[in-house]
Amino acid sequence: MNKITVKHLIDFNRKTTRTRQTLVNNIKTPQIKNNDDSGGGDYWTSALSCISKAFVDNPEDLISDKIDELIAKTEMYGSQNTKTMFQQNIKILQNFEGFDFNKLKPLTKLVFLKKPKDKSIVLIRELPLFANPQHVFMFEDNNLEKIGAIWFVAKAKGFSPQELATITDLLYRYLNVNYSKKYEIASNYCVAIDVNGVNSISYSQVTAGETKSLLIQIVEEIKKLI
Repeated sequence: MNKITVKHLIDFNRKTTRTRQTLVNNIKTPQIKNNDDSGGGDYWTSALSCISKAFVDNPEDLISDKIDELIAKTEMYGSQNTKTMFQQNIKILQNFEGFDFNKLKPLTKLVFLKKPKDKSIVLIRELPLFANPQHVFMFEDNNLEKIGAIWFVAKAKGFSPQELATITDLLYRYLNVNYSKKYEIASNYCVAIDVNGVNSISYSQVTAGETKSLLIQIVEEIKKLI
């Protein structure tokens, strides 16, 4: 079985019963990679990689310089599909011009941790789910070593609040499996953010019942069709 990505989870939830079975069959059979619309894949790399760098230290003009670079590339390429891709990435980056990244992380020294690829699979009800946050970071709070994580995700037309909560839920489980033996998880800094609408949901909001995660529900529905 292929690893199940965020894109698979969200697409599955949006499909009809008949098309859900087709998606599950595709997951079970190795497929050629599709870069058209992934929740963090090649189509959105220009925007996501830049935003990821900005989250770390937000150097002056990083985002505006990237926008200028993509505008120049848009003028260079003749393919309309390529032009559209750059334009969509530009639109996302424009959302983050002047954005205060400090509200997504604790205002203290952060130590960014390694994210081994072999730790990216999280088994939930025996299904291999793929978690790929941009950053996992450690910080000290009241003499405790805590961890947080940020996952910038992109999809055409964005995500609903419940879909974003589902991604946050997976992110928390990823942290719990890989880091909780050494660090305490800071739920308020376990955050998924939809870069299309600049909407974010922390795991503390999920546990408080502000938004419901669909993760287990989706996993159970997928299992029925395998």
